[in-house]
Amino acid sequence: MAKYTLRYRWLDLRHTLQEYGMALTRLRWRYEPAPVKGADAVVCVDGRQYHGGLCDRFKGIITLYAYCKQRGLGFRIKHEHPFPLEDYLVPAAYDWLLKPGEWTTNIRYCRFFHACGEAYAGRLRKLDTAKQIHYDGNRDNLEHLNEDKGTNYKWGDLFLELFRPAPDMAARLEKLKAEIGAPYHASVFRFQNLLGDFREYRYKAIESEKAREELISKCLNALKKRMEDCSGSPMLVTSDSVAFLERSARISGVCIIPGTVAHMGGGGKVAGNSYEVYMKSFLDFHMLSEAESIACIGTSEMYPSAFPAYAALIHERPFVRISI
Repeated sequence: MAKYTLRYRWLDLRHTLQEYGMALTRLRWRYEPAPVKGADAVVCVDGRQYHGGLCDRFKGIITLYAYCKQRGLGFRIKHEHPFPLEDYLVPAAYDWLLKPGEWTTNIRYCRFFHACGEAYAGRLRKLDTAKQIHYDGNRDNLEHLNEDKGTNYKWGDLFLELFRPAPDMAARLEKLKAEIGAPYHASVFRFQNLLGDFREYRYKAIESEKAREELISKCLNALKKRMEDCSGSPMLVTSDSVAFLERSARISGVCIIPGTVAHMGGGGKVAGNSYEVYMKSFLDFHMLSEAESIACIGTSEMYPSAFPAYAALIHERPFVRISI
């Protein structure tokens, strides 16, 4: 369990104060009626706060779902920014869609809970309220919740209880798997903006073209070694760099998912068809989850992404980090 240091105590206090501020900004809606029973807690991804990327959003969703499951509370998702989640994922075994009358912003009936960055989950574990919880979190607290209540929920099982691909996405996944045509392994390379083709926060590109080429060559050599270790099976390659994907695709046996990817929390507007851009992230995540094994490969200057690690958890596939 994460140690409850002074840093986390300060974060708890700061978030508590933020929650009072969030409540005050919604006083103009004080005449809304109480919500219909059944939506006791709602994950809110509405753009009012920083929500992080796709993996961070899944972490928050699974955390609140586990909290509700332990306590027999009705769970819903209100994901509106920068797209409705149901454009890509629809309910599986549990119906998390908000129904008419289930949502209220009246502070007499709702309680705002801001938990971004709270790795310890101390406040969430102690939370006991009859009000509708509006939850904004981006950390995986499943281990702490299991320990607190003696449950043994698995991240992948909870994910599969909540989600299945929407029809358009499901059709694309079947087409991709048919194109690969055999059991495949996966390799992930997360450059952020080192190669100058992925806008994210304020990360700067490597200025020297020679240094960029050296980094690409290192990664391509590591990819070839990984393919040898996987006995020449088809290799799915995902990356935040279109330039690297194009170079990878020249290697026999490598499969890539066409398109560009954008970080949902990286700031700035998405160029082009936003539906297609965000679809790429969901396709990457689900195709990774069905690989025979997944490796996140990179140098010390590259980012050790959690995205492939959590994709591996869905079907409990082997995951490894390879440093080069």
